Amino acid sequence: MLTQQTQKAIAILHDIAGHQALAVESYHITPDELAVMLARLERHKIVNRIPGASADKETSYQLCRPLNDISLLDVLEATGEHLNCNHPTTEAFYSRYGRVASKLGVVNHMTRLYLSEIKLVDC
Repeated sequence: MLTQQTQKAIAILHDIAGHQALAVESYHITPDELAVMLARLERHKIVNRIPGASADKETSYQLCRPLNDISLLDVLEATGEHLNCNHPTTEAFYSRYGRVASKLGVVNHMTRLYLSEIKLVDC
């Protein structure tokens, strides 16, 4: 349901909050990808660069507000990404997204329901 880019952005934000750099390796984020992602997050005032720190490392940034105040919508707007609601929710989905799975599952279900009611003749 979450795009790869959204997952990467969330992982980067968790790294910044935890003062570590694990996302780059675990998500195979290239230096260019990281720079673009950090710039987008900074432009949307989710992160800011620590004065004097280089712009190419996630450890050079800090959150503008606590992680628990940053929403999925904030990340989607900053990255320009979307939710993939074109498949039914599976058990693997619930395993992957843990605590937020039930909320995302409802979003997925309702989106699919509303989309099924839009007929092409009305478009």
